[in-house]
Amino acid sequence: MNSLEFSDRITLNCKTEFDMKYLKFIVPVIIFISLTSAVKSQDSTSIHDLFYKKQQQSLSLLSSWSVGNLILSPIATKNLFSPSTTNEYFHQMNFSWNLLNVGIAGLGHIIVNKDSKKPWDIQTLHFKKKKAEKSIIINMGLDLAYMVTGFIIKNNLAESSMNKGYGNSIILQGGYLLFYDAIFLMKLKKILMKPKIKKVDVLQ
Repeated sequence: MNSLEFSDRITLNCKTEFDMKYLKFIVPVIIFISLTSAVKSQDSTSIHDLFYKKQQQSLSLLSSWSVGNLILSPIATKNLFSPSTTNEYFHQMNFSWNLLNVGIAGLGHIIVNKDSKKPWDIQTLHFKKKKAEKSIIINMGLDLAYMVTGFIIKNNLAESSMNKGYGNSIILQGGYLLFYDAIFLMKLKKILMKPKIKKVDVLQ
């Protein structure tokens, strides 16, 4: 064996050892990156599913309340459509109010279901969550306004059976909606999202 062949073998062995060491290093790194990406993807998917699940659950709660009122009101009074007493006016308003509520809840279910199937990323989801929270806070203000309006109607100078019945109903319905919105808001607040912050280059 001449010196050139010997040198080539040494070079080949060194290269092989280097390749093996490189592979031993790079393979675990690739596996780690792949697993990390999979976990992140799974986490974002879980957040997406949880976000829309909470919305559907809250809408189901509103639907149940509305349907319960629609069933109970005709049972509680025989003169639902021709009331004359405070109790009859109370149930008539409950029935009318929840006809609207059940329609809103039903439409909400359809909108949320369609929206959950649209393309999304964590940034978009974070934006939608913040938008939903702001809407709920506004709704809570409206709920308080309903209750105040009900109180004013109930204590109107013309203390008729209709004013008392309608006033009590509006106070009840506004109170429930306030409770409902507060629970919904707390559920959304518990969903933690960490959107990626995009770096913006500032031109000087």
